[in-house]
Amino acid sequence: MFVFFHQNDVTDAQGGIERYVDTLVAAAGDDARLISEEPARPAANRIGLRLPKLPGPKWIPFALAVVANVRRIRAALANEPKRVLEFSRPEYVAFAWMFPGAKVFTIHGTGPGKGERAKRLVHDLACWFLPLVADRVQVVGRDDSGLSAGVVARLGPRLAHIDAWYDDVFTPRPLPAMGKTVVFYAGRIVEQKNPKLLFEIIREGSRRHGDEIEFRYFGGDTERIAEAGLADLVTMSGLLDARGLAAAIADCHMGLMCSHFGEGSPFIVVETLACGRPYVLSKLPTLVGAYAGNPGVRFAEDLTAEAFLAAIDRLAADLAAGLSPEAIASSVGTRARPVATRALLGELAALAR
Repeated sequence: MFVFFHQNDVTDAQGGIERYVDTLVAAAGDDARLISEEPARPAANRIGLRLPKLPGPKWIPFALAVVANVRRIRAALANEPKRVLEFSRPEYVAFAWMFPGAKVFTIHGTGPGKGERAKRLVHDLACWFLPLVADRVQVVGRDDSGLSAGVVARLGPRLAHIDAWYDDVFTPRPLPAMGKTVVFYAGRIVEQKNPKLLFEIIREGSRRHGDEIEFRYFGGDTERIAEAGLADLVTMSGLLDARGLAAAIADCHMGLMCSHFGEGSPFIVVETLACGRPYVLSKLPTLVGAYAGNPGVRFAEDLTAEAFLAAIDRLAADLAAGLSPEAIASSVGTRARPVATRALLGELAALAR
């Protein structure tokens, strides 16, 4: 039995932690339970909790709701002789001890940024307790900086690294005509994603290339683009399900991600590569560790619009010279969801107690 604790509803999640949890729950099938806030679509394997309305980080009302429903959750799991409990953030160590079973904690990316001092303090404090209670701590990505050196040393072989996977709807398709370069950005527009630089890339790219470049956005933060005065320069599609996202990616030449901290192993990158479309990325340790040498990835030399536009130009030239969708897609063949999730669940199942 796999029991997942995650504060947010994962219904129709496009990426990030929610996509990770949702796909693992689906892969585990009848052997999974998800404890979260009340979902948009209730299901037999989901235990929805009513969260108190409180200011501050959402994990706090979630933790209070879990504590208030301890008996209910325990009763739902009582008939399962062996369990693996998966906690989607280290702060859940506050209540993890209340439930019997092997305990797995997941660190997505590198934790709060340097400017988020209060959040980082709480994060680091929670991580300090992980070696005392965790059977496994898994980092999504290749960068351990979400954990202090002392915690890493105390965890030893209990520390693991995993990468995101892609659904089978993400398959290579022929490139659109190269008359103009179509570049997309997908996901949230928040501080870690470096929106200031993203907007600068769009402005400077449009100024420099005119009709020879087109920027598209797939995500729910369309108001951020409008507020930046870029609505006329960006084609916006809103949130898309997996099938819609795959079709939208296929209509583009490449993706763009200019984050300056906090990336683990983004789903959108591997999904795009599986579609046979390349990506321009920041030189973050997590991304370099996962994609250095990949035929479909180019890294911007620094965090400037000039560097990203230069990488976009190089990648467009490579596509025109024959870099094929099939070659790009084959580079991530082992990360198809059925393969990757089956392997991960097998590793977790070995811990069950």
